[in-house]
Amino acid sequence: MTFVNKLSKSFRWLRCSTLCAILFYMFFIGLILHSTSQKLQQQLKEQGTSSSSSSSSSSSTQADTKMAPNVGHNGAQRWPNTLQELEQQQQKHEQKLRLQPVANNLDSGNENNQPQPQHQPHSQPHPQKVQNASKSPNQPETVILAASNVNEKQILAKAFKRADRSRDGIVSIQELGQYINRRIVEHIDEAIMNNAREFRRVDIGPADGLITWDEYHRFFLREHGMTEADIDEHSEIRHTALNRRAREDMMRDKARWSEAARTDLFTLTIDEYLSFRHPESSVSNLLELVDDLLRQFDQDGDDQLTLEEFSDLNVDDDDDLMRKSLISKTLVERREEFKRIIDKNHDGKADRGELLNYVNPKTPRYALQEAATLFSLCDENKDELLTLKEMTDHAEIFLQSKMIDTANSFHTEF
Repeated sequence: MTFVNKLSKSFRWLRCSTLCAILFYMFFIGLILHSTSQKLQQQLKEQGTSSSSSSSSSSSTQADTKMAPNVGHNGAQRWPNTLQELEQQQQKHEQKLRLQPVANNLDSGNENNQPQPQHQPHSQPHPQKVQNASKSPNQPETVILAASNVNEKQILAKAFKRADRSRDGIVSIQELGQYINRRIVEHIDEAIMNNAREFRRVDIGPADGLITWDEYHRFFLREHGMTEADIDEHSEIRHTALNRRAREDMMRDKARWSEAARTDLFTLTIDEYLSFRHPESSVSNLLELVDDLLRQFDQDGDDQLTLEEFSDLNVDDDDDLMRKSLISKTLVERREEFKRIIDKNHDGKADRGELLNYVNPKTPRYALQEAATLFSLCDENKDELLTLKEMTDHAEIFLQSKMIDTANSFHTEF
């Protein structure tokens, strides 16, 4: 019995000592884990701080790069030295912004399908971009101009590819004329379709079916990024809040207003508004062109033109640009044009209907004449074929033509 008691006491002591040892080791392991965890957290914090510092440094470097002034070949910083150089940089920046909607239209591949939404008035760039450009005239143009040159080449390349229907890498005058005609038809159809919607956007003070100059002037300023508060404080005489291109467009619109306002000098109807915004799309404006032709050439006053009347004109001594743009310069060309294009029923006379078709910009003759002008200016080797290189070598001419900037080209012409 005594032996059993001693054995029992020995087991109890062994259990107690084992339990104490287990607790001691668990406590020791816990200390090690805690120390390791603190070290890991400290390392993670240090890595995070280092990464944030590197990111800030990189962002600062990128920002400095974007804000860097023009850099010369020797690496020295160069700011615009003259006002003329500064204006040239701003013009190129504005041209790049103005051409962006054109590039998007070419990207869409929509040549003669459904019309796209109407662009900003007179093909203006995005309002906010124009406003920013006008507020920061001294902003460096290094990065922007490089992007502009690339963008212009892309625009010309896409237009060239679409005009090259035969896919042979060259464009004939017929292919160029067909492409320009598609662009013209799309532009005119779009202008007519969107006229009523834009009229309602302008006619808001009040909406009485007539647009006053003040209504249009406020609409013009809103389209160029100005708030209502800014418009209320805007000086219509100086236009200091607008860039030079916008001021020129405003002055042109003001001069065109009196020509479009036939019913009332101070207001425009919906038809007059179409003639005001898109004179090339207005039937009444085209009828005026017919009247002008008859006044110029109808010698016997019978309200018709004969072959002899149409041909009897020395345009070389005539200062009327509209007359020069409508008629070929040589006698042979004029007679051929009358027989082949104007006199559709071949009766030797051209009535008002035939003359209306003749002056209509949607007719292929109009686009072919534009194509012929481009060829005469840019076909360097005179092979009557146009290459992409010839286009890019004369980029400024094509970018302002109806092939690329159809709307603004029409506004300048009409």
